[in-house]
Amino acid sequence: MNKINLFLVVAALTVSCSQKTQPTKGFEFDGFVMGTSWHATCVSNSDLNSTVISDALEEVDRLMSTYKPASEVSLFSKSKSGRKMSAPSFYVISVALDIAEKSAGAFDPTVMPLVNLWGFGPAAQQEGTPSNSAIEAAMQQCGWQHLNLSTDSFYVGKDIAELELDLSAIAKGFGADHAATALEMQGVQNYMIEVGGEIRAKGNSIKQRPWRLAIDSPNEENYSRVIELSSGAIATSGDYRNMRIVDGKLISHTINPRTGRPVTHNLASVSIVADNCTIADAVATTCMVLGATEGMQFVNSLDNIEAYFITRVNENEFTTSETAGFPKALNLD
Repeated sequence: MNKINLFLVVAALTVSCSQKTQPTKGFEFDGFVMGTSWHATCVSNSDLNSTVISDALEEVDRLMSTYKPASEVSLFSKSKSGRKMSAPSFYVISVALDIAEKSAGAFDPTVMPLVNLWGFGPAAQQEGTPSNSAIEAAMQQCGWQHLNLSTDSFYVGKDIAELELDLSAIAKGFGADHAATALEMQGVQNYMIEVGGEIRAKGNSIKQRPWRLAIDSPNEENYSRVIELSSGAIATSGDYRNMRIVDGKLISHTINPRTGRPVTHNLASVSIVADNCTIADAVATTCMVLGATEGMQFVNSLDNIEAYFITRVNENEFTTSETAGFPKALNLD
């Protein structure tokens, strides 16, 4: 073997050995976006910077926030007939309309006038219970059927000039997916990203096992269940963290678009497992509108979706139900 070939062999062996012995590192990042906190844990053989995640999340906030006057969502709502959207916004709106159609309007991304009317939106209007006429007037300005999508141009049109977009029930889930895509483009294959409670996960933790995720109990004294997830997403929606007192009564922030009023059933929370967090987030909100019985039926009508329902018996007692394929509880004893 000549000297040049010997050098190449030695160099190749050196590179191979250095790659094999390069240590695996765990990284943790957190921040604040879309009015909530986010947290990410990643496992990688190379150094990571939090900007990979924060830039992706801030892009979603910049495009879809209802609190930013210059966001695409806000500009659409101000328009008379619609506007061209970016690819991320168009995708999220497309998913929202698909869930709206499949749920017969239980999920509706145009519900903003009702959200504001009941005091939960960026333009909250009053403290007391709205009148029937006010609710009816707000409902006349809503309706997912009035949105028209042009796939070729990413144009989103509307039949009602007053129609507003509200992607709050799906944007955080998409944010987790968007950040996951950004990480994978950097070669990261083991991560867990949580945005306001919505989680996207892949691979294993630094302990070389699937990610362990806890589902909160509504009484906040313990966890209702701990599961493992190595691929996919889980999103949870509940009635116990965002409520208002109206005329001496606690009301949920979840508005039923079909009645124009907050839900009154006894479903305390639902956790949805799906392939991606965009869909999981939207389906979780849909189930909170439908309630446990209808929600279970709805989830069973969908492909590759599983659900875990926590139903309130009284203030301190809850029961659970789940679809057949929902991840089983871990025994941590």
